Amino acid sequence: METHIDAYVRQADGHCIKVMLFNGRSRASLQALGFSAGEGDTLTLPVPDDAAKAAVFIRLRDLGVAFSAGREWCPADVFEHLREGGVLEGPYLRVAWRTPRQFTVTTA
Repeated sequence: METHIDAYVRQADGHCIKVMLFNGRSRASLQALGFSAGEGDTLTLPVPDDAAKAAVFIRLRDLGVAFSAGREWCPADVFEHLREGGVLEGPYLRVAWRTPRQFTVTTA
């Protein structure tokens, strides 16, 4: 089943979270969380540590923002790491790419 998403976390390693927008519907909500304009349709938020990152992840999940799956410490892996560490809990939307324009969204 395909799930519609308006945005996804494209990077969450280190001390920065980057969210890519598919459209403008999530922009105001993300900016209210402290995200600021980055390159193109990407919004960026610096985070000092994993506790702050987990708090933002919870808010992003509640907004319906997906977390990108892939390789090399992708946002979905970071979410799972924080969940396994007990810093956050619950399901999230995971987006996996088939081609640059085709993706699958699942609940993880």
